[in-house]
Amino acid sequence: MRFYVFLLLLASLLWGSVGDVHAQRRLSYRKWQLVFSDDFDTYRNVADMAARGPWEFTPGEYRTLINNQYEDSYYDSAALQLANGSLHMVAQPLPEPIVYKYHYQGRDSSKVLHYLGGWLTLKEDFATNALLGDTSRWTGNKGFQYGLFEIRCKLSPGTGLGPAFWLYSGPTEIDVLEAEHPRKASNNVHYVPKDPTQNKALQQIYDYKEPVDLAQDFHTYSAVWTATEVSFYLDRQLLRTVTTDQVPTVAAPAILIANMGVSSYADTNTWPGELGQKKAPFVIDYIKVYKSREALGNRLREVKAAVKAAEKSKK
Repeated sequence: MRFYVFLLLLASLLWGSVGDVHAQRRLSYRKWQLVFSDDFDTYRNVADMAARGPWEFTPGEYRTLINNQYEDSYYDSAALQLANGSLHMVAQPLPEPIVYKYHYQGRDSSKVLHYLGGWLTLKEDFATNALLGDTSRWTGNKGFQYGLFEIRCKLSPGTGLGPAFWLYSGPTEIDVLEAEHPRKASNNVHYVPKDPTQNKALQQIYDYKEPVDLAQDFHTYSAVWTATEVSFYLDRQLLRTVTTDQVPTVAAPAILIANMGVSSYADTNTWPGELGQKKAPFVIDYIKVYKSREALGNRLREVKAAVKAAEKSKK
């Protein structure tokens, strides 16, 4: 805005600066194109979801996070329920502890697991779409490279639980949401290359006071991942930005993961009871991925130019 009186000009510049900062802190969808969405309301049941959906329900070949000493979850589709147009990941104590045996890096090992947990990740054969700019960088690399990643969900009451939504791609891990309590949530960017001396991570923990309770209603947790930074949002309001100078990310597609884990220090006395059994639901309304409209336009022009060049070379 321009004013011909200096004082009005100065006032407008000051107001414009504050307004721009405020606008930048709020997530706008105008420059984003939805490319992936699941709102979990089209499946008849979990078996139908397994057959028709893009998801699998265990972390690869294992049923627990084997290298996490605090992880005490046996992941199985039995923890998943579909109700009221949402996916419920219901953590609960196992009828009897399971001695889970596994083989890792040439060694046989085992963990004693006490809880059933829910896991959701992209299927092994998920098709990475080069038209979206998502080109696999190595065998098995799949998912989405850069974009706006989002989950709308409701946490569960109780402590020692681990509802989470995150992106993973080799050295890069972006935790859009991790929570150990309905008033304590965090986000994180990890860089874990082959050389462990180069590991980096930058976590931010948010302690919310009453009346805020993330288990009482649905909230939207988002992350915008670009080549230069990762920005985190809660209900479209900017929480913070981590630049690649602080923690690097690798330009490769990342898989989507949502899970409801249980830690070894969980207190089931704080969980809601159902028919005498302690259960803790992590309720997911939807998971979405958006791509930059500008990036998609540039990619489409690149593809058209390549096709045109190929056709010209044949003449």
